[in-house]
Amino acid sequence: MTLRKMTTAGSYNPVTGSVSGSATTDYSVTGYFYNYELMNVDQVRRGMRKCLISALDNVEPYDQDVILGNGDAVTITSVTTIFSAGTAICYICNVEE
Repeated sequence: MTLRKMTTAGSYNPVTGSVSGSATTDYSVTGYFYNYELMNVDQVRRGMRKCLISALDNVEPYDQDVILGNGDAVTITSVTTIFSAGTAICYICNVEE
């Protein structure tokens, strides 16, 4: 899958209501999507999933990054890093369509 990170924010034009001049960088990462567990569905909305990304790819995901994969584009809403002996091994990302 592809992790798309915003590298330049660009500028907002209040007249048109759009952002111009932004730039992104794409990274190839290893990961997979999965659904929330049934016991944690009280605040889950349609289009919400989780994505596990390997830390071996040396790219750390952040909120508002976009993940492209399986013909889908989702936005990361939060990231939890899993450590082993002080080293990041994976990232669990909450994502929304």
